[in-house]
Amino acid sequence: VSLVAASMMTSLHMFLLLAALACSASFQVSGFVPHQRDVLIRHVSCHHLTFRPIKQRRDSLHAKQQEFDEVSHANDRRGISTETLMSAQRVMGVLSAAAWILISVTALSYHPDPKFADCTLRHNVLTMSQAFAFQLPVGYATISALSSPDSTTNTSTVRRRLNLAVAVASMWLASSTAFASKFAFGYDLYTWKLKAFASGIHATNGLLALFAWRSSIGTNKMTIRSCASRVIRGTIGSLWSIGPSKPCSDPDSPQLISNNNASIWGLCTAGLLWFTILPIVSPYPLATVPTILGKRLSRPASAFTFLSAVCAFCLKESAESGAEDDENQMSRLRKGLMIGSALHLLLLMLKLIGVDGGGLLLPGRGLWEVYPAMLAVPFATASSIIVHALVCFAAL
Repeated sequence: VSLVAASMMTSLHMFLLLAALACSASFQVSGFVPHQRDVLIRHVSCHHLTFRPIKQRRDSLHAKQQEFDEVSHANDRRGISTETLMSAQRVMGVLSAAAWILISVTALSYHPDPKFADCTLRHNVLTMSQAFAFQLPVGYATISALSSPDSTTNTSTVRRRLNLAVAVASMWLASSTAFASKFAFGYDLYTWKLKAFASGIHATNGLLALFAWRSSIGTNKMTIRSCASRVIRGTIGSLWSIGPSKPCSDPDSPQLISNNNASIWGLCTAGLLWFTILPIVSPYPLATVPTILGKRLSRPASAFTFLSAVCAFCLKESAESGAEDDENQMSRLRKGLMIGSALHLLLLMLKLIGVDGGGLLLPGRGLWEVYPAMLAVPFATASSIIVHALVCFAAL
């Protein structure tokens, strides 16, 4: 062992001597004299060059490892909390969809107006399908986008917007179920058990979305006043940001190409937002556009139109920023809007053609007899068709 140690020390001293000679040669080229080689060798300690830097590096690495472990544990705790929240939102999203289906079937399976008492099963099925075609894909896309990983600034911003939109839409649905006659032109078609179940599900989903939004801000010092101020400022800023930041009229311009449909998504946002407000503030029959669900569900269904407007705005912002790290999230929103709008347009076209007892192409008077509200406001109906077609075009 002592022989091996002696040979190792000899090798180490030979290595230092060669290094000193090389440094001496470089010093001589740079203007230093050769006798500084002895000074270099005399003042350099073998112990100083070998063991002390290793100890310092070991202590530094140990400190960094401790810091990394603390950050990892914090991220793990945050990841478990976020994953739990996402799972809860998925469950509540499914329950909210089930509540909407029950409400729609109950309200649209028959017509309470004696004038339409002889409507066929075909008409009722088409009307119920109209309540599912756009609403369910948009709701699924929103919950699916909220379940995507929150790893970047863009995705966290989108999640905050979507959580607020889900909270508003859920509270609107809960109110429209609990106070049905106020939202359905006097019709109250639900039992108290159905009201309690559906309004409770929607209200819980809205509160959960508010909690998720509050948790995503990242600070525990926000009061109710500061939260309200943040929502108001963000809403006003979003309304002013609906238009494209760099509009261009030349379709071949690289500037327009770089926007990547931002102008179209901005127009879709404005159209969907307008058709969110229209049923709420308008009298019958204008209030039935764009959902074509009559007096019973047109106003409650505005919640899903509002949700689609927020999704379109998120797509507009993503198209302008050109961010690629949120593509998975944006793809879910884009597909949900495209599928929902396409199914909505398909059902409208079938009604206009005349599959429900006659129409523009098929013989019969069904279109004019069972859809008088839609035909009474042709401009609004045509505008809603254009907006949904524009959504399909932008999503391609």
